[in-house]
Amino acid sequence: MKALLLVVLAALPVSAKLVSREQRLDLVRRARLRQAVDPSTMDLLNGPQGDGSFKVGEAVSCKYEEKDPLHPLGGHSPKFPCWTKSGERLKVKYKGEANPEVYGEVAGSRLLWALGFYSERMYSVKIVCENCPADPWTSTKESPRAVRTFEPATVQRRLKGTEVSEVEGEGWKFSELDHVNPAKGGATQAEADALRLLAVFMNHGDNTANQQALTCLEGDPDCKAPVMYVTDIGGVFGGKGYFTSYRHWTKKKSLWKDAGNCVADYKTTDEKSNDPEISEAGRKLLADLLGKLSEKQVRDLFLGARFDDLSKRQPPFIWPDGKSRPLTVDDWVKAFLEKRAQVASARCPR
Repeated sequence: MKALLLVVLAALPVSAKLVSREQRLDLVRRARLRQAVDPSTMDLLNGPQGDGSFKVGEAVSCKYEEKDPLHPLGGHSPKFPCWTKSGERLKVKYKGEANPEVYGEVAGSRLLWALGFYSERMYSVKIVCENCPADPWTSTKESPRAVRTFEPATVQRRLKGTEVSEVEGEGWKFSELDHVNPAKGGATQAEADALRLLAVFMNHGDNTANQQALTCLEGDPDCKAPVMYVTDIGGVFGGKGYFTSYRHWTKKKSLWKDAGNCVADYKTTDEKSNDPEISEAGRKLLADLLGKLSEKQVRDLFLGARFDDLSKRQPPFIWPDGKSRPLTVDDWVKAFLEKRAQVASARCPR
């Protein structure tokens, strides 16, 4: 496939390639969404291991990178880049008290990974930052510097490869899953609907196109097997506009707007993907995948994303009689299992 333009993203393990509309549509048709895995074997506490991985809570040392006014960091969540002694640039998100993505993005990406869906790798660690301002996101050149510790903080690992789009930063919309064609090597409708229903399950409220990437993986220079995956999944286990919030994740008691026809109850930033109708094949695939996770793995999912720390920052659990107690990881686990049971018990007409 001929590239019209190649733009290297500085110090990131991905590059970007601009292609024609026809070339992009061809890639979408051939895109894969997941690979075969056995969820029962996945380590949800620490996540995917290997090159560039970390254990939950691992101390990671790096040196602060001064801000470049010509290349400011995007987004609204507190973050900063820093460099390891080996010369690797890390993207760090921090400040969990004001940034629920520190928790939600780890949990969301790890659940996708555990079920075989392509996803970024997110690790919850302790960052030990040299020559660092007290608050890198709001700091100036004059801010005092010292060795600072940020915990919990996250380190992001995107899929290695080349991101492809017609316009820089374009991504893809969930509604484009309709164009993926298994006859051309792309994902099946069952896989596409399972991903849609998983987004409903997690209440992934911010799914604008630039939160997803169409990628040619490293080692596939001709892009014979492109993949579509979610690159920014911080707004999960909460809802549209609420990020990670137990109260808002559990406020909606049913996953379904119309259970008899398997129309999901789902409101997002991309209105075309609201309230998707799920096929029986897609529901069954997700039910089977979720069903292979043990209760311990579900607990590890939330512990590995430091929901024990998040729960201290959330409103208390309210009993039916009005009494309250501190929120715990057990509450998140119970809510997960209840929603999983809804996926398992449903039957879809198409």
